[in-house]
Amino acid sequence: MRTVTKVISSLVLSSCIVNVSPVFAAASENQEKGHIEFRVGSPNSTTVPGARVIVINHEGNVVATGLTNAKGVWDTSVPLYEMKWNRGFDAKGVLNAVIVANGYNEQVVFVIPNSPNTVQPVVLQPIVPNRRNQPTQSLGNYSIHDLKLYVNHYAEELRLKKQLPIPGDPGYAPWSPEKR
Repeated sequence: MRTVTKVISSLVLSSCIVNVSPVFAAASENQEKGHIEFRVGSPNSTTVPGARVIVINHEGNVVATGLTNAKGVWDTSVPLYEMKWNRGFDAKGVLNAVIVANGYNEQVVFVIPNSPNTVQPVVLQPIVPNRRNQPTQSLGNYSIHDLKLYVNHYAEELRLKKQLPIPGDPGYAPWSPEKR
């Protein structure tokens, strides 16, 4: 009787796990894509041209990267993924992005909706000599140590260069949008 109970319990648990696990659409060239327009600016300017945007999917993979144009805008298309919880919504999943630009500290934006028409504003903080400079985040709650590790991981994956050391803050140099 115990063996039968264990088998039934295992089957019930397995069916529950199957019912709550995500169902991802198979990736293919014909897969529907979302469109995201990144608008990058700063407190001093409405545009930051030449900023690198690194888009990261729900699995932690870089799915797109590019540079903003003279208007501080960069457009990309990213495959949508459907899960049981988002079938009724326009947004099909969420993405994260790391944004780097010369003269600015890095910015990480978490939980960007992936939909047919997403506009994502980003505000980069300028480097200030003789002050504490570090990456910033939107909609995240990472410690500064973990945030730096997150930024470093993707910047190193793309083989980006570092900016020059900051006067008064010699232990920190933000990432540049330029590749090695």
